[in-house]
Amino acid sequence: MEHLKLKLNKVKKVSGFTLIESISALLISALAFSVLAVAIKSSNTVVKQTRTSDDFEWVQFVDLISSDNLSLEYVTGKNLIRFYSPTKNKIYRLFYKDNLIRMTGVELGYIPLLYDVHSFTTKYENSTLTIMVKMKGRDYICHIVMPKRKMDN
Repeated sequence: MEHLKLKLNKVKKVSGFTLIESISALLISALAFSVLAVAIKSSNTVVKQTRTSDDFEWVQFVDLISSDNLSLEYVTGKNLIRFYSPTKNKIYRLFYKDNLIRMTGVELGYIPLLYDVHSFTTKYENSTLTIMVKMKGRDYICHIVMPKRKMDN
């Protein structure tokens, strides 16, 4: 009997990714993209809430300056933004220092009105006080009709 010799051909191994490796890579990529999407959404929510908070802070500032409770009147003076309140019979000063707009009365202390202010300018003409503020990268402006009072310094 003749020996049968079986000749086995060696199969060359083709390099590449297996199905399990490919699916694992896709799952990890999908997970990374979903985490990134959540991070971007929460970042946008924080930015929106900050803007809403800044807008609310600005509205409170304007409401205080123009409130009927104080009935502020613009007082002429040297390089000072001063107001007189006939309802309180007091003089108030508005000033900008250390990125903060404050209002002071005759007594010691102050009321902080706006935070993180980068620029603050006012102009009074034709019975209208115009206040321009740059706060946290956004510009705010208001026009308040306000009578003028002449007082002795």
